[in-house]
Amino acid sequence: MSSTKSPLELAALATAAIPGLRVAGLRPPQFSDEVLSVTGIIDTSGNRWTVVSPHDTVGGLDLEAQTSVLSRLARAHGAGRIPFEVPRPAGFTTTPEGGRIMVHREIGGRFMDEDDFTDAHVLPASLGRSLAALHNLPEAVYTGIDLPAYTAAECRDRDISILDEAARATVIPANLWNRWEAALEDLSLWRFRTTPVHGDLQMTSVFVEEGCVLGLTGFSSAHVGDPATDAAWVLAQASEPFLDRFRESYSLDRSATDLHLFTRAQLLSELAIVRWLVHGVHAEDDSIIEDARHMLADLSTDLGDDQLVHARSGVSIPDASTSEAVDVEPIGSTGVRRSIWASGIRVTESARGITDGENSDESSPATGPLSARELPTEQLHFDDTGRSRNPR
Repeated sequence: MSSTKSPLELAALATAAIPGLRVAGLRPPQFSDEVLSVTGIIDTSGNRWTVVSPHDTVGGLDLEAQTSVLSRLARAHGAGRIPFEVPRPAGFTTTPEGGRIMVHREIGGRFMDEDDFTDAHVLPASLGRSLAALHNLPEAVYTGIDLPAYTAAECRDRDISILDEAARATVIPANLWNRWEAALEDLSLWRFRTTPVHGDLQMTSVFVEEGCVLGLTGFSSAHVGDPATDAAWVLAQASEPFLDRFRESYSLDRSATDLHLFTRAQLLSELAIVRWLVHGVHAEDDSIIEDARHMLADLSTDLGDDQLVHARSGVSIPDASTSEAVDVEPIGSTGVRRSIWASGIRVTESARGITDGENSDESSPATGPLSARELPTEQLHFDDTGRSRNPR
């Protein structure tokens, strides 16, 4: 099992991962969270490196699977399919505990911070283009390397399952339960093309420079699923002007139509509290459970009786034939939305999920969500030079 590593320990391990590497000093980034330990180093030749030590006790892709994802995304970048860089592994080694260490060249730039989410100009447009480009990639980029893949129906089933599990552990405020149940039962929200997603966006996974997204990292939860998963993080953090610009840029660059992506993103940003609660239940940590209960109470007060979807003719619980879903502006104060992703409340769900729906069915009914298998999927092929050789 891998455990938290200090910057000095990581620097020492880097010399084993890359024979001949001579470390001259430590440099940013330097952090350790629930998922991994990271440090930057500089060698005697002036080259800058990043050393990453995943914590194997946390669910997610193993380092080999992540390396395969990064390799394919690097080729997509070389082919001009995505505008952002990704880490390019240069060496690996094993810790005394049996964990794996990866060393890659520094991407450059700096991590996003809270102040960036008040920028209503260049950065939100760049982030929108970057995530749209990732979501535009064909599923083939993520297939064949042991990454989870979910249909739209399975995405919905997993969200229902996590809410049901939370309800067994605590009382969900009635207004939140009605709001979430109505959105989960409105099948029009769940007709979308599943895509490659990052799955665990954080400020420490987005590198920016001069107002533009330079690179993405932290693909330990990468999978084929709901693109709203990535949009939910932006929605929870951003100011209204930032979010408006982001939405505009993302929508312009997406190659597929997803009418209700931001409605689902709002839902998922709220359900992050529910996932935090379930994480506390699984960890048997009463402090997390109590924290999540307070957050649910605050969200309940903030939202009141506002709904994500609106029923026709007074129907209280919409269904596919009697409801009209509306892609909504985010409801609730920015402070409440940001608290979901606040420092120390990072819920890193295993790529295979905290729980999976017990009744998940890959074949959706005729009136239900369209699975990715029922939709035409573009294939992205690369030759040995990393060039795309798709027929046009």
